[in-house]
Amino acid sequence: MNAIRATLAISWKELLVTFRDRGLLAILFVLPLVFGTLFSLSQQGALDVATGVTPITVRVFVVNDDEGVYGQQVVDALKQMAMLDIEQLDSAGEADRRVGNGDRAAAILIPAGFSAGIDAYQPQQVRVVVDPAQGSIADVVAGLANYAVSPVSIQGELLQGTRTFLDQVGLLEDAPPETIQAIEAQTVGAIMAQLQAMQSDPPISVVPEGTGTDPQPINLLDSFMPAFAVMFAFFLTGHIGQVLHRERDEGTLRRLLASPLSRAAIIAGPMIAYVIIVVLQVVFLFGVSAGLFGMDIGDSLLGLLAVSVALGLTVATLGLLLGVVTRTGRQADTLGTLIAFILPFISGIFPMNGTEPAYLAGGPMATIARFIPHMHAAEGYRLVMTSEGTIETVMVQVVVLLGFAVIFFALASRRLRSWGRA
Repeated sequence: MNAIRATLAISWKELLVTFRDRGLLAILFVLPLVFGTLFSLSQQGALDVATGVTPITVRVFVVNDDEGVYGQQVVDALKQMAMLDIEQLDSAGEADRRVGNGDRAAAILIPAGFSAGIDAYQPQQVRVVVDPAQGSIADVVAGLANYAVSPVSIQGELLQGTRTFLDQVGLLEDAPPETIQAIEAQTVGAIMAQLQAMQSDPPISVVPEGTGTDPQPINLLDSFMPAFAVMFAFFLTGHIGQVLHRERDEGTLRRLLASPLSRAAIIAGPMIAYVIIVVLQVVFLFGVSAGLFGMDIGDSLLGLLAVSVALGLTVATLGLLLGVVTRTGRQADTLGTLIAFILPFISGIFPMNGTEPAYLAGGPMATIARFIPHMHAAEGYRLVMTSEGTIETVMVQVVVLLGFAVIFFALASRRLRSWGRA
């Protein structure tokens, strides 16, 4: 019982440390939601036309009282949505009156000071006014407005994370404010430019073919969200390695290894915490996607849980391995970021020329993907969500993921004791 209590106490400590890191939480929970919805919804209109499905159009007013760049970014994002018919007005009062008269279904109102509030990391609110006679449309418009605001929201999170990082490392402690602001803007701008480039040049094309049957609607979020969930779960690996280095440098790990606690409890505690974080991440991403955008999560919640737990163990053990094979926390974080960005594309978990992941097309990519854990996690989710697989086929992917976890753990544990005392 003492060992169990000690393990759970370590797990609780790791959870508290992780949930205090706003930048990490944004990467784990917000970024995959933004990327998944950007990729899928930006292509949904084209896919609906190509497959012969007539998209629903909602007529709305938009009022932008903000004088900064973020308000205009939200307006531009709304105008790019094929499902919205936008008319821009000059005042919230006029929009409210005309919605009340039934001229349009809703109005999206961007307040004054919206951009300044984002830059200052202060909560902002974009209001949605809906015609009472069309109350059922409120959730749809609110969901689309949230989607349009998401890139701006994550830009604010990135800006705050950049500021916090620069403050912590103290690299620009003596630099003038203008230099600090320029570096912050350049860093965040580079990330957002990459996001916009990926959105404007999406990796998916659709070629319609006659089938002689009525067209069925296809939700691209079913393909993109699981891939992004897997991709961003692996961002935890760099964080885990960085935390391990910090605990060694501060002497925390040395004291734990010298304590009466077993090595199993010392290792199992953080692993349980990170498995919980991955499961929560999947629950959040799939829950929001299913609730707001109708993503099909299948009929087996147990199957989703099994894949998520196996994915969490793989992430936790790989992070542990990164920690003990790197020299500094910065190296562990950098290597973890490279793994999170590069391996998803090598493993082919994103759809490239259709709605199915690229690894299903066969060829060299499919062969390489078998040796990458990302592919097996994505395939496990795909089997559960599409109901194509039986519990046996899903468990194959779970067992493979657990095999990766065992290998990573075995490699890491051989060095952990001597590494922690170094």
